[in-house]
Amino acid sequence: MLSVMCEVPAVFETKIMYEIIGKLHKIFPFPISICDASGRIMVSTDSASVGEMNLLAIQALNINARATASADHPLQAAGTAMPLKYQHSRIGAVVMEYAGLDCLTAELLSHTIELLYEELLLSQKQQNRTQEKDQFLYEWLHLQSDYTDSFIKRGELLGITITCPHTVLLIEQKPDPHLAFAPLCNLLDEQDILLALSRHRNLVILNSDDALDRKYHRLLASVSDCHTGICTGILHLHTAYQAALESLELGKLLFPEEHIHSCEKMKFAIALSKTEVPGLENDFAKLAVKGKTAQLAETAIAYIRFNGDIQKLCEQLHIHRNSIPYRLRRIQEICGRNLTDNYDLLCLYASFIRYMRLQGDLL
Repeated sequence: MLSVMCEVPAVFETKIMYEIIGKLHKIFPFPISICDASGRIMVSTDSASVGEMNLLAIQALNINARATASADHPLQAAGTAMPLKYQHSRIGAVVMEYAGLDCLTAELLSHTIELLYEELLLSQKQQNRTQEKDQFLYEWLHLQSDYTDSFIKRGELLGITITCPHTVLLIEQKPDPHLAFAPLCNLLDEQDILLALSRHRNLVILNSDDALDRKYHRLLASVSDCHTGICTGILHLHTAYQAALESLELGKLLFPEEHIHSCEKMKFAIALSKTEVPGLENDFAKLAVKGKTAQLAETAIAYIRFNGDIQKLCEQLHIHRNSIPYRLRRIQEICGRNLTDNYDLLCLYASFIRYMRLQGDLL
């Protein structure tokens, strides 16, 4: 009974071996088979032989060296077998059925298989790790509950620390198909994270370290023409992301001429948008419906946005300044709010924010 005295193979990836044989068979036109550490054919250019025990491979594995068979061998086709190693362990053998194959070519072919196998296996591991990391980041971003010890440990194994506050930037590029995101990754350190949420939105998670301020300001400079929602100092990523998202959406609406929308600045507006005060939205809703023809809603918001600057208001709405008094009077008649009164101004602004939330223009 034949046996193979060799160490237990560390790994044998059949799919990778098939890929290697496919490449080599284009160069070497003779049959090639790869056997596992027991001598059983696992991959072959001759699919009918897969699963069979190969005597030449068993011999090569037993002596841990090249084994050959002549054309007149009673049990084995002519050819050469060479052991295959991965990380100093024998994982199998390659059998090349060609009577005229010299020793040097056989060794070169076996070494080529070993090098290709190591390279492709490393590439596969890196790809698997990248996929595993991407999956973890997706779960981390959407996880609303507290972090468990096992989840924290899983992140650490992937090189991700989730137990400290992060600075989160949600960057939105202008929807121009001819433009692409700047290479933000070049501005980040190894511990920082860049997530492409969509074609036009990137999420940057900055790790808290000594270089945080430098990275933060470099990022802001590189995306100065992009609307960016920012949240800092919150431990839970999903909470920080939602705050950055709300700051971005609300900031674009309330301050379209600005591009940096920090949670710190927008928190009052966010709170107003979520308030459950009954009827808070009614004042602006009246303007949106009854004043639609005269652009009264747009006039009220532009008046607030430009702090009562009539010149800027007229430029924004493309109207003559003589029409402003009429519009202000009509706004007060419809909703009962006087835009020259600071309290009424605040109430109407709050009504506008709440109205937009209920209309679905805010997340």
